[in-house]
Amino acid sequence: MSTHTPLYDAHVAHGAKLVDFAGWTMPLQYSGVLDEYQAVRHQAGLFDVSHMGRIAISGKGALEFLQLVTTNDVAKLEEHQAQYSMVCNPDGGVKDDVFVYRLEKDNYLLCANASNRTKILEWVIQQHQEFQESVEVQDQSTPMGQLALQGPQGETILREAVGNSYDRLKPRRSLEVRILGTATLVARTGYTGEIGYELYVPADQALPLWDYLIEIGKPYGLKPAGLGARDLLRLDMGYFLYGNELTEDITPLEAGAEWVVAFPKGKFIGASSLQRQQQEGVTRRLIGFELLEKAVPRHGMTIYREGRNIGEVTSGNLSPVLQKGIGMGYVSTEHSQVGTSLQIQVRGRLVPAVVVKPPFYKRGG
Repeated sequence: MSTHTPLYDAHVAHGAKLVDFAGWTMPLQYSGVLDEYQAVRHQAGLFDVSHMGRIAISGKGALEFLQLVTTNDVAKLEEHQAQYSMVCNPDGGVKDDVFVYRLEKDNYLLCANASNRTKILEWVIQQHQEFQESVEVQDQSTPMGQLALQGPQGETILREAVGNSYDRLKPRRSLEVRILGTATLVARTGYTGEIGYELYVPADQALPLWDYLIEIGKPYGLKPAGLGARDLLRLDMGYFLYGNELTEDITPLEAGAEWVVAFPKGKFIGASSLQRQQQEGVTRRLIGFELLEKAVPRHGMTIYREGRNIGEVTSGNLSPVLQKGIGMGYVSTEHSQVGTSLQIQVRGRLVPAVVVKPPFYKRGG
């Protein structure tokens, strides 16, 4: 049985087509996937992301603990700054890709994917055993709601909601504000490639906040947006989707995410395996590709090079803004260079493609 987020009533009221996603009843679309996609690209969209996992980690040992559990260097975070990172198993495989927010000196928030919400919480608690005296771990997934306001009009809408207390945020920065009298954490983060914000509020205030943003956002073209538009938007950017580009059998190095692996910081889970892989070299790499003929690539399709099977598509679709088929997939390393000619097997025919470097879409261009 699917679980409802605090915004379930809003989805019903807006006529959403609801689907099961990672055990949650979520909106696939409201006015239509393409309509919502275009709203985010040109005006603004509002997403329910309350199904994500939120884990509060605090105490004098919080930094040391997060350095162990995540791959990026948490010590680089200033207060009210966030970083993208990964949680790996001892073999270097990705358990999840996460965001780590430093709220105050010894107070952090770890945001995990909905599909890994329980797994990551259990993993964090398991690693916490040696830190019990210096670190407190609290699951805030249920007590907290989370909304994503994304698109070029997002800042204007947010400024109207917050009033004079709002200072423009730089990317991956956050601040505490009050909206409708409720303390709200606003972070300049998102999954769309547009200027965007994620808002964290007590779960019982998520629905009033949603309704308020929809109301004040109408003059600016704000629309509720669902999972369908979100997937198209993230694919334009070449952003990972866990279970597609990342799994426990795929390492950050194979995914081309070396920049989130901070070997100089010292010990972290998976470090020795990843160092060994770095020295030996990876045998497969994640690529981005564009089709050279009109077709729609999909997850699971085979990638060929000169008639030989060299890999598989992990994500693919027709980009509405680019009007061409784009996708990502893993291929043997020797075929991963930008400019390499490929073929994607789409509905029984081999469609020519070329390796490109994501993002496929660049804002303003």
